[in-house]
This record gives sequence, C-alpha cells and structure tokens, in this order.
Amino acid sequence: MIPDYRFIVDDAVLEFFDGCTKRQRDELLRIFHGLANNPYQRGEWVQRTRSGRELQVKTFGRWLIRYWLDDPVIEVRIVDVERLVP
Repeated sequence: MIPDYRFIVDDAVLEFFDGCTKRQRDELLRIFHGLANNPYQRGEWVQRTRSGRELQVKTFGRWLIRYWLDDPVIEVRIVDVERLVP
C-alpha cells in the first residue's frame, strides 16, 4: 500500500501559480493532487539537476511539470511548472 503523499511546491512554482488565472490554478491543483495520489508516475523523461538529483519531467495537457519524490518524508516535490500552449 502506498502511503498518503502530499505535494510541496518550490518558491518559483508558487510565484508562477500566483500569476495564473483561477481556472489555471484549479487545473494545476488537480495535477498536483493527482501526483500526490499517484506519486510513482514516470515522466516522459528524466532531467538531472546540478547536484545530480533526478527530476521526473511530465506533461499534463498544456503543462510541463518537473518533480521528484522525497520518499523518507512522503512528499512529491514540485520544482517547476511551464505552460506549453498559450
């Protein structure tokens, strides 16, 4: 059984989120909760940070999300969000 994960967003994601419309924020929250409910989703590719951490990079419709699992504390760490389609 997978424990209940929660999602955590970086400051940059929070700033991006603040600039979104209500509809976009609702859509992003659904995605974030979906990642927390199904944390072992694999991205379309993996990206390494300068420190060597592997980030999952996954598209959700018009959004590109970069995240990693922090299993010891049961969190999905969302580090970046990009809008793919204007």
